[in-house]
Amino acid sequence: MDNQITPLTDLRWYSVDFDGVIAESVWPDRGIGPAIEENIQKLTEIHKAGFKIVVHTARPWSDYPVIEDWLVKRGIPFRAIVCGKLLAHRYVDDRAINSKESSWLI
Repeated sequence: MDNQITPLTDLRWYSVDFDGVIAESVWPDRGIGPAIEENIQKLTEIHKAGFKIVVHTARPWSDYPVIEDWLVKRGIPFRAIVCGKLLAHRYVDDRAINSKESSWLI
């Protein structure tokens, strides 16, 4: 088994938040808001560039089937959905991209 650490530049995954990035946030309503079309186009762009997409959300795992159905019905490319991320006022990350950037292929 190869124990080499893959350089960060070789990672082929994008982790993308669901509410407020892929779908309009309707919090505290438990429904799903309308698709954010310009960001779905960015998801398609990064998928076509060979990246794999994981959708993450603070929603509970009980919402997984609804989120999955919503993504599939809209043809949004994704490899996985992860529910239940840490609730925080802000996330600080050295590898973050603002969802409002014109392209996520930065």
